[in-house]
Amino acid sequence: MKSDRGQNVSLYPTVSVVVPVLNERASLDALYSRLVAVLGEISTSFEIIFVDDGSTDGSIEKLREISAIDGSVRYIRFRRNFGKSAALAAGFRAVRYSIIVTMDGDLQDIPEELPLLLAKLDEGYDLVSGWRYNRRDKIAKRIGSKIYNWVTSLLTGVRLHDINCGLKCYRTEVLDEVMVYGERHRYIPVLASYRGFRLGEVKIEHAAREHGESRYGLERVLGGVFSLLTVILMTRYTNKPLHFFGLMGLLLAGLGSAIDLYLIIARVFFDYWLTNRPLLIIGTLLAIVGVQLVLFGLLAEMVAFSYRRESDYSVVEASEEPESTSSTRDRAAAIGRSKTAE
Repeated sequence: MKSDRGQNVSLYPTVSVVVPVLNERASLDALYSRLVAVLGEISTSFEIIFVDDGSTDGSIEKLREISAIDGSVRYIRFRRNFGKSAALAAGFRAVRYSIIVTMDGDLQDIPEELPLLLAKLDEGYDLVSGWRYNRRDKIAKRIGSKIYNWVTSLLTGVRLHDINCGLKCYRTEVLDEVMVYGERHRYIPVLASYRGFRLGEVKIEHAAREHGESRYGLERVLGGVFSLLTVILMTRYTNKPLHFFGLMGLLLAGLGSAIDLYLIIARVFFDYWLTNRPLLIIGTLLAIVGVQLVLFGLLAEMVAFSYRRESDYSVVEASEEPESTSSTRDRAAAIGRSKTAE
C-alpha cells in the first residue's frame, strides 16, 4: 500500500486519534471525512476522540452529530476552556489502542500526511513529530516559531526542527510515563527524550488556515517561555537543583566580585572616588544575589532529597529472575528469621 506521496505504508491493526477542538465547527465535517478515509486505508480498527475545550461556536453540536452516525468517533466536552494540555490529557486517558496520533482541529495539519508518521514509527521510534518545513502561516508566526524551536533545541538538547507541531504519533508507553498538564503539551518530546524514548521527525505538508482565527499571541509566547524553564528544571535538574541555581549564582557573584575588585583597585592605587559611581551598587547587588541563588540551590537540594523518588528511571526490558535464585533467597531469609527467633 502507498501513501499519496508514494511511500509504502504498513497496515496498522489499531490506531487512536486525539483531536483537541476549540471553536472549529467549520472544519469538523471535512476533518472527520478526511481522517476516516485515511484511517480506513491503513488501519483495521481505529477511533477518533474529539475533545471540545469549551467551544462557544456550536462545535459540540457538530461533534454530537458525527458521533451519532459513526461509532468509531467519540467526544469529550469540557465545562469551560482548560487549555490544550488538559484536552490532550483527557484524550490520552480515553484511548483504547496502543498507537496514538494527535493533530489540531483547524485542518492546517493535513490528515493525509498521517501514514508518513506511522511509517517512521515502524522504524523503531517511540514518538514521531511532524516538521512543517514549508509553513503556511503569517511571517511573524513563522519567525517566532523558528526562534522558539532554536532556543528549545539549544537549552534541552532535543534536536527537532518543529517541536511544537500538533501532528505527532506516540506509543502508549511514552504517555504512560509523561505527565501532561499546564503548557507541557509543547514539550512532550523533551520529557520523552529525558525518559530515554527514541524520537523521530518527518517532513510534512502544511495547509493555510481556512476557517477561524489563530490564537497565537503574546500570552502564548510568555506561557511557552515559562513552561520551557519548568521543563528544564523538571528534567535535567530534578535531582540536582544546586547545579542550576548554583551555576547562575556563581556567575553573578563572580561578576559582581570582579566589578567590586576593579573599583577597589581604582580607589586604592589610582585614587578614584566611588561615591558617585553606580557601578559600585551594581557590583555589590550582583554579588549578594549570586550568594542568595547558591543558598537557594542548597535549600532546593534539601527539598529534592526529601522527596526524591526511588525509581527515577525508565525500564524498557528486564530478564526474569531465575527460580533457583529466588528460592535460594527465600531459604536464606527463612534461616535468618529462625536465628533471630533463637
